[in-house]
Amino acid sequence: MLLKRLVLYAAAGVLVANGLDAPPVAAESLDPCSGTAVSSEPLSCSAPSDLFPGARLGLRTGPQANGARLTADQADAAADAATAKVLCDGDGESGKRVEVLYVRESSMPDRYTQLMPMFQAWLANADDAYNDAAAEGGQSRHIRYVTEAVSGGCQVAVRQVTVPADSLATFDSGITAVKALGYDKADRKYLMLTEATVECGRGGRYNDDRPDAANYNNRTTYARVDAIPNCFGANAIAHELGHTFGAVQPSAPHSYSGHCTDQFDLMCYGGTPSWDCVEWNDYRVPDCNRDDYFNVSPEADSYLATHWNSADSDFLIKGTAADVVGHPTVGFTYAITSVSTGGAIEPIDGSTTGLVRLSQRARTNGASQKWIMGYKTGLQFINANSRMCVDSAYSGTTSGTQVLQYACNGQDGMRWAYLPQADGSYAIINWLSGLALTVTGAYPAPLEQQPYTGATNQRWKFNRITDLGPQDGAKYYLTGINNRENAEVLNGALTSGALVTHKAHSGATRQQWTLRKAASDTFPARLVNVNSGLCLDLKTPSDAAGTQIVQSTCASTNTQMWTVRRAADGTYVLVNVHSQRVLNMTTGTSSALDQQVLAGNNANHFWALKPI
Repeated sequence: MLLKRLVLYAAAGVLVANGLDAPPVAAESLDPCSGTAVSSEPLSCSAPSDLFPGARLGLRTGPQANGARLTADQADAAADAATAKVLCDGDGESGKRVEVLYVRESSMPDRYTQLMPMFQAWLANADDAYNDAAAEGGQSRHIRYVTEAVSGGCQVAVRQVTVPADSLATFDSGITAVKALGYDKADRKYLMLTEATVECGRGGRYNDDRPDAANYNNRTTYARVDAIPNCFGANAIAHELGHTFGAVQPSAPHSYSGHCTDQFDLMCYGGTPSWDCVEWNDYRVPDCNRDDYFNVSPEADSYLATHWNSADSDFLIKGTAADVVGHPTVGFTYAITSVSTGGAIEPIDGSTTGLVRLSQRARTNGASQKWIMGYKTGLQFINANSRMCVDSAYSGTTSGTQVLQYACNGQDGMRWAYLPQADGSYAIINWLSGLALTVTGAYPAPLEQQPYTGATNQRWKFNRITDLGPQDGAKYYLTGINNRENAEVLNGALTSGALVTHKAHSGATRQQWTLRKAASDTFPARLVNVNSGLCLDLKTPSDAAGTQIVQSTCASTNTQMWTVRRAADGTYVLVNVHSQRVLNMTTGTSSALDQQVLAGNNANHFWALKPI
């Protein structure tokens, strides 16, 4: 029997039963807290609040977080220009829709105007996450927002809502406050983007896995994301809306406290991840294996064909053909060029060191102009040459703040949103500052962050550069993406059994490896040291974690064979065929590499194959 009640989720874990009217409980239902049978509705279901990694409660983030204000002219220009297009559907109001509320108490800052470009970008990016997943099944899905007409199409309507003091102290009190103002329609899901700093995010979900339109997840529920670092963004918006769409049901194959355990995908969080999906883009889109909560074309008799499938939500616009546009996509490589100058973003002088300013100059598609789209609860721009991320200089939030490349660490200053423009270009807006990446002059004039106006010097085109993947016979530096050091043979030894260690880039042949596929077009492959002619190997034929890596005389043994699993362009997990363990970047320069059990959240398990 089904337990038809509403439960609330934060970034991970069931929190409390809310006060919304819930349908009667069916006899002999399962209590989602204990997993035991119950014959009446549980009054509450509590678990500790959990947050996205890096979240800091009590600290406000977003544009002008340090108290600086836009001028009146800048604010008006930003509001007029922030018209990210989303799919128009009917009159923008009728029927079941997601209605977005900007909610604040009167004592909290009113940043509606400053936040509007950011909101429009985040809401469009969240929509893309669902639509990209649908495209893999040859269909489309768009969030059916409440929209308003703008020049050339529709944008999400964001209502300004002021509630009484202390209304945002809890999730339930916030719901009560907005309901009192009339935001309680039966054909709405309400997304509250608030100025509070007490939550990360929560979303209401019914435990109802019936696979039909009568499912209670097609009813009104509420979601909330607060203005705290690493939560106020597209990721949390898409995640909390995912709960309101019915993800993840307790009966799902990999269910865990309202989430799932495949890996850290849009709704997978907590538990013991299986790491079946290592592609970076899988962290952004729903249901990496399409088997727990979202699949537009599930196989007959599969779980999602016979249970609730959030891809069938009435709050999504459903299309029978894919309609993905060429937005920046995690895992792909781009040259990012200015609409005003045609110049491509690159570190000044092509530097591979940190704290180097970025500029733009004539496009060459050289390594320093290639940017891989990364993801840590938000979009990152990773230079293919330096393996560093575009960052708001010294965490600046004021107009004129420059941008640097710096070691990728996932802070909000390294997270960016793309705001679609009418000409097919995009504005690039920083999560921390809320300001747009802006050309200020010819090379080497550094790029700056300025209030968004939609001017051509703030518009960018993402020019996809196709990655050919590992090529048989090609030479590479095998570079750890965490410390950017290269795998090398200890002391350049020529003998079998010498340890393989790592050091900073030197260009020496002992740091160079030739990839030799087992067959012309398939993996696994050997990695042959250019200096010694010997193969990357296990010290002993063991599957034990911690087994060290050596070079050995090349032979037809599985300990020398490595499956190269793509995570992103030029970025891979190397899995030993014999042990099924992954190549691990150890701590401490010159320490021997070893093998470990794959953990998809451990950057030491991911490697860049940088062509020589």
